[in-house]
Formats: sequence, C-alpha cells, structure tokens
Amino acid sequence: MAIQTSIANQKPDIEQIISVITKPMIGEICHQVIFSYGDELRLDFGEMSAYTHPKLAHLRKGSWQFGTRATPWVFKQGEQVLTSSLPVEIDVEIDETEIDAVKKVLQQLENKELIDFVIYAHNISLTLVFEGDYQLILQPDFQDDSGLPYWELFMPTEQVLTVGTGLFWECKSIHERY
Repeated sequence: MAIQTSIANQKPDIEQIISVITKPMIGEICHQVIFSYGDELRLDFGEMSAYTHPKLAHLRKGSWQFGTRATPWVFKQGEQVLTSSLPVEIDVEIDETEIDAVKKVLQQLENKELIDFVIYAHNISLTLVFEGDYQLILQPDFQDDSGLPYWELFMPTEQVLTVGTGLFWECKSIHERY
C-alpha cells in the first residue's frame, strides 16, 4: 500500500515522516557517486551488490540508492561551495570533461558516513550531511515543468520514496505500478 500526500495539505509533518523513513540510512557509508541518465546524480549507500539483470551484472548498486532528478544541487564543505549542478539546457550537449570534473569533486563523498538527512517542508529543499562537514543540498525549482520528481530514494525494503513535483511525495513498493 502506497503512502502519498500533498505536503501543503498533510496532517503529519513531512519532516518527521521523512526522518522516520530515512533513520535506518543514517550511519551508512556512501560507496559510490555516479551520474546516470546524463546529469542525474546518484549516490549508493550500504551494502553493495551486483544488479540482477545479466547485461548489468558488471555494475554494482547500494542497498540504499539516492538519486536526484530535475533538481539543482550544491555540494559544500563547511561554508565553501565545492561544486554545483550543471545547468540543464536540452539543446546544448554537455561536455564530458565538465561532467568528469564535477564527478571528481563529488567523489569526495565516497567512503564518507551519512550523518543526517534533513528535508525542509516549506520549500522541499533537502540537505544530506556527511562526515567531514560535507553537505549535499538539493534546491528544487518549483518553476520546473518537466514533471520529474525532485529526488528518489530506493530502500533495501523494496520501497521507493519519491518527492516532487510540487508539494507532493509518496512512499510505495517498487512493485506497484504507476
């Protein structure tokens, strides 16, 4: 059974709900930082295992997979901005060296412990706090009309937490159809 709601009309506090859902993830190590589907950032936490599909068997994934979708982000250490998401323009081809440079900076998160996972209900921004005073801050753009979620979290319980677009979120089984 899926749990879903509009954040604007909800009775329970989204910050508390997300905290409960993500609590088992706190203390996990980020083992992999990659870009999938172009500029979508993905972080893999927890136990790493091979994909079950034969064509993907050479790749590994975490028991927790966090992915940004249509969401600008900033990567900081303390107050210093280390890098941020690349501007997305459909008609412009993204330079691979640019992606590689950003990925190299983000790989500082690999082998770092996740200390906190904080969502702010008023603007759906999210901060992932890591050891070493690293922070990955997602800042959703409410003007974005792509229809894509802001971010998703695939959990070892075979559930997915999806936040966005707008003030919408849901947590459901990965086996449920859309």
